[in-house]
Amino acid sequence: MTVQLLREQQTMLWTLAMHARDAASAQPILGDRFAADLLARVDDQPSLGVLALDGNTPLICTRARLIDDAARAFLARHDEAVVLHLGCGLDSRVLRLDPGPGVQWFDVDQEPVIELRRQFYDDRENVTTIAASVTEPGWSAGIPDDRPRLVLAEGLLMYLDPEGVRTAVRGALEPGGTLVADTTAPWVTSIAAWQPAMRSAGTGFRSSTADLDVAASSGTLADRVSLVDATATRTRGLTSTGIRLFGLVPGARDAMVLSTYET
Repeated sequence: MTVQLLREQQTMLWTLAMHARDAASAQPILGDRFAADLLARVDDQPSLGVLALDGNTPLICTRARLIDDAARAFLARHDEAVVLHLGCGLDSRVLRLDPGPGVQWFDVDQEPVIELRRQFYDDRENVTTIAASVTEPGWSAGIPDDRPRLVLAEGLLMYLDPEGVRTAVRGALEPGGTLVADTTAPWVTSIAAWQPAMRSAGTGFRSSTADLDVAASSGTLADRVSLVDATATRTRGLTSTGIRLFGLVPGARDAMVLSTYET
């Protein structure tokens, strides 16, 4: 199936390809057993080598693993809950987590992505897809607010400008809710546009961790993890050594972080 994706929408195929590569490795970090089958249905598959994204696979899969783990822990505490998966792309998270019957799950992304997702995924009870831009006010109207809410934003917020981050977070997060989201340091935002994959897609990062802190200021920062450190502990050999050395550079450990906010 050939897909027509614009700008940052293309990144979902990069992520899917990295998940598939990790799953096929001898020691997978994420072990997404659905990724390869999904990717096989896309005619115009991304070449990670050409896009200079080969080395990003451990980081991206570590990010996904930590978010999966956070969601599992939340759902273990709340067998009745609402989960908003913002910028879901073609990610198989709902299949990996397999939430129970008391969980209402919402996969949210822009209309072209959701149209594709509906072709790739079978209908599943208690799972709803929402075709919407999270930067538009009112996008979350109609989502139940009678249960604990978990908001997951993976590989999304950095593509939004600061105002977009505020609209997305404040539209999704409600009192008693939990937000788990990754963001990048300002210096990463500044240089991302020079990355070959970003240039080929005509996109780049537009916000940083500081913008999330402002957007989620009504809540409490419960946890913040360096994804650089987390990746170093989940890799071996020269890869782990290289990441650890990179982490010694001033500011490098916070290049990408995973934050948990509670309201």
